[in-house]
Amino acid sequence: QAAMAYSTLGATMARLRYIPVLMLQYAIQFIALTLPSTAARLALEIRFFQKFGLPPAGAVSTGMIDSFFGFLIQVALLLIILLTGLPGLTTPIRGSSSPSGSSSSSSSSSSSTSPIVVLLVVLIVAGLLALIFVPRFRHRLRALVPRIREQIKESTANAKTAMRVLRHPVKLVTMLLGNFVAQVIQASILGVCLYAFGDTAHLSQLILINTGVQLFAGLMPVPGGMGVAEAGYTAGLQAIGVESSVAISTAIAMRLATFYLPPIWGAPAMGWLRRRDYV
Repeated sequence: QAAMAYSTLGATMARLRYIPVLMLQYAIQFIALTLPSTAARLALEIRFFQKFGLPPAGAVSTGMIDSFFGFLIQVALLLIILLTGLPGLTTPIRGSSSPSGSSSSSSSSSSSTSPIVVLLVVLIVAGLLALIFVPRFRHRLRALVPRIREQIKESTANAKTAMRVLRHPVKLVTMLLGNFVAQVIQASILGVCLYAFGDTAHLSQLILINTGVQLFAGLMPVPGGMGVAEAGYTAGLQAIGVESSVAISTAIAMRLATFYLPPIWGAPAMGWLRRRDYV
């Protein structure tokens, strides 16, 4: 959380203090119990930035910039480890399916998707014809056009304001460094949990497992990746040669330290932000 707070500071041009941003990171751990981790972080950051005077569209852009740089660091770490000689996963490469099977699957998928494409085209054409020949629909569309145009202009202007951070090298370095340090710290925690049960692994392997689990769990519509992350850590540790009993124990300890315990102090952090009208 201390490292992620620096990333959030670099995501906006607004003047923010470090302590409220740090409390925001702890509050994200609390709200992640009810929302997927990426959605929880984005939603709370948007509300936080709005309290500092950013319009809704600008707050959305700022929150997305912060989340995007976190995703960028995760992908970069995976690529660096996989494309270099650093120790990684040792899972064997499974044989690919036969050409005939692939051709039959591709033909079946193309045949199954073609009716969907036809249906979409029919619906689009029907909608356009309704807008052209039905007066009521046509008048409603004409009434909405000025409002939509004004909203697009406002959102574009606010997004351009938020994107100014991308032209400041210090802000970029702050976001990249904060996310990188956060990933290394979490991988180190995984290594400490593994060492507690009598085994060790290379830091690159730990980063690969932790980053892969975070990406996968963040895509799942499960609050905090409950169950998904534990299974991912167990599978990743077993892939590098850790015994199943040690892998399961390490995964549970890791999740206990990084997910199940932080909401205990995340709840007071959320209350602190609310009392000071930060969220």
